[in-house]
Amino acid sequence: MIAAAVCLLLLACGKTGAPDKFCQAWKVIEHQPDSARVLLADMDVPSLSNGEQAEYGLLMTMVDIKTRHEQIANDSMITASVKYYDQHGDKWHQAMAYHYRGVVKYALKNVPEAIKDLKRAETLAETLDDELLRNKIYERLAYCNYWSSNSPLLLKYSQKLLDSSKKMNDSVMVARSYLMVASGFDSMGMRDSAHVNLLKSLDWIDALNDSLGRNDILDNVAMMYQEAGDVEKAEQYLTDWVLNHSSRGRAYATLACIRQKQGRYEEAVSCAKKSLEADDYKVHKHSLDLLAELYSQMGDSSQAYAMQRRSKEFSDSLERANKASQMADWQTKFDEQQQEDMYLQKANWWLGIIISMVLISIIAWWWNRQRVRHLSFRLDENIRQITQYQKEINRLEQSGEAHLQEISQLREQITQRRERISAKLLTGAHLFNRIKEKESLANISATDLQSLVDYFAQLRPKRWQEWERQYSDLSTAQYIFLILQDDLHYDDETIATILDIKRISVRSMRSRIKGKVL
Repeated sequence: MIAAAVCLLLLACGKTGAPDKFCQAWKVIEHQPDSARVLLADMDVPSLSNGEQAEYGLLMTMVDIKTRHEQIANDSMITASVKYYDQHGDKWHQAMAYHYRGVVKYALKNVPEAIKDLKRAETLAETLDDELLRNKIYERLAYCNYWSSNSPLLLKYSQKLLDSSKKMNDSVMVARSYLMVASGFDSMGMRDSAHVNLLKSLDWIDALNDSLGRNDILDNVAMMYQEAGDVEKAEQYLTDWVLNHSSRGRAYATLACIRQKQGRYEEAVSCAKKSLEADDYKVHKHSLDLLAELYSQMGDSSQAYAMQRRSKEFSDSLERANKASQMADWQTKFDEQQQEDMYLQKANWWLGIIISMVLISIIAWWWNRQRVRHLSFRLDENIRQITQYQKEINRLEQSGEAHLQEISQLREQITQRRERISAKLLTGAHLFNRIKEKESLANISATDLQSLVDYFAQLRPKRWQEWERQYSDLSTAQYIFLILQDDLHYDDETIATILDIKRISVRSMRSRIKGKVL
């Protein structure tokens, strides 16, 4: 998938004349971002076109995120790319730009705005054949909802991340996804489900080469056993390596809880203080509460009160709580709007098809009626012309003048038109004999079917006149139906066989004919 995207970018570069360094940067940016930085650093940015500057901004933002995440100062460069791709770019570049602007805003601690950009990126990515991009978006949305304390959406995107990682056969991401799903279940109080997924992440730990990822799993497993009261099992996972590589301080918080239960309060306080350095606000809050409890158990009421006050101040961050609530509602409304738009789009599509089919049916019916009327008109016209020619012959003969040549021509015209009528009636007689033998009329042309109706009109004039008085604007097929039903008295199964239709269509045709009764 990545290779396909790179190939498309290479083709794009060749067509637009963009610098080859862009193409080279795309090829190495995922696994060698420093090499991509070197390629981009040599470019003369002011001389680039607007589209090339947008691509440069997107690539440089990606490089900054991958190489010096903590040093990003603002989102001005990627915002310029977003504005360009909103107006001129394809969906893939637009989705990439929104995703990485969301990542930048997340790095700048602006989680609500990060979620807005990531949701737009998600909407675009769902229409693209790029599982890697969707995978990254799901992961980042899961992180954002973790920091926003939005447990349902944390679980939702963690599960979507897990499904996406399995599709990609990415063992590393599968391991991390199980950990995030466990975190989602845990935040919703579903401890059993959390423990099941946590143990599944432990099964995939060998796929992780980075110490941070392995540590996250191990210190979460240690915390799981500590909360279950299995101190011995918990300490097996709290090795020196885990404690030294703990990025969020969770391992020290877990160890502090173990030491507290063992009555080793001084050691517990020391571990709890180390866990305060965690960048995870939940671990930080837990550590403050733990310190307040430890100081109270040690008889240091002033320190216990100080920790309680700090914990309350930390918890009473109304701005954070309000933003989390607002973003939960916003994401829900965003998803509902997307579903509504998709439903309306599908509804309009089906409505268009139905209208088109109705119009085609009306046009086909009108064309058939016109054709039948034309065929019928031709027969009547032949009869009328024969009558007119005969009258003219009688007039010429009675005048006593010599009009032999003119009379001969008129008689020849009468002969020709009688031959046409005879041919049509002969065809009609042949078809009438076929239906009397209960043979099918499949693949018979409209002209010949009209001949059958014309023949029947000559054969049964009284019945024909009765039908003309009783019904209005019957088609050729409907007249043939009446011949089979009212004249030959066939049952529905025989009629269906002759007309080459289903039995249910026989009932429908009978109902339509009844609707044309005068």
